[in-house]
Amino acid sequence: MQLAIGDVVRDRSDMALGTVAGAAEQADGSVVVIQLSGGELRQVRRYDLELVGRRPESEAGGGSVASWGIRGVAFVVATLGGGAELASGGGWLLASLVGLGSSSAVMTAFQAVQRMAVPRRIHV
Repeated sequence: MQLAIGDVVRDRSDMALGTVAGAAEQADGSVVVIQLSGGELRQVRRYDLELVGRRPESEAGGGSVASWGIRGVAFVVATLGGGAELASGGGWLLASLVGLGSSSAVMTAFQAVQRMAVPRRIHV
């Protein structure tokens, strides 16, 4: 079972709902630490858990202000790169490819930072 911190789970032993707070290793196997309402932490075996809901995904994927801002920066960088290539005597094809590469470099860097910010799922 793949779990991330913040996923909602149910303990089958007493049907208590909680959110995943982490994982711990014990001498007799690994356990998942869940946080119940009231702040109580409980260690539960993975086979006693039932997944109820996933934590919400980050909004930086498509519609957030940061995402649109980065797209704007990528457009400006592509325009400047293509314009600089045209000014140095390159043709339209080369200028278009430079603009495309510049835009791709900015978006790839943004996606790499975004991927590092998303919490990883842990296998229990």
